[in-house]
Amino acid sequence: AFSGNSNSESAVRHELQQGIVARFLRLIPVAWSEEGRIGLRIEVYGCSYWADVINFDGQGVISYRFKVKKMKIIKDVIALRFKTSESEGVILHGEGQQGDYITLELRKAKLLLQINLGSNQYGSILGHTSVTTGSLLDDNHWHSVVIERYRRNVNFTLDGHTQHFRTNGEFDHLDLDYE
Repeated sequence: AFSGNSNSESAVRHELQQGIVARFLRLIPVAWSEEGRIGLRIEVYGCSYWADVINFDGQGVISYRFKVKKMKIIKDVIALRFKTSESEGVILHGEGQQGDYITLELRKAKLLLQINLGSNQYGSILGHTSVTTGSLLDDNHWHSVVIERYRRNVNFTLDGHTQHFRTNGEFDHLDLDYE
């Protein structure tokens, strides 16, 4: 609760110590003024905020670098939301020097997840796994994606619908480069 002014002429300013990220603000007057009236006049000033919303024109790319040069991951969780009117495009891609990769892309307005936890040098252990989910994802609406992997077991969730699968091959680590 913030104390307000005591008359209809003065202004009271409050600066928050911590920033607030919100979509809506709801302000409720809780007491009458000494003049016997209740009222509210407010001005809200924001600060610069980097929203985690990224727009692409089909030509751009965003690169993320991990803190270490090489990652050997046994468990990972990737969660994101996307909205598009396009039916084709790469959403996420990471790869390593061992041939490991993870790719999430739109193909014919369906979501395609491709994972390879590695293949041996002779090709007898093929690790490529490909799973498709959803349809009509080029509807310009927000869609939520969560990829949870522990070793070779993967939960692939799109808009609350989960597919459980096990990756091909015998390897259970995802070896990725740091970018």
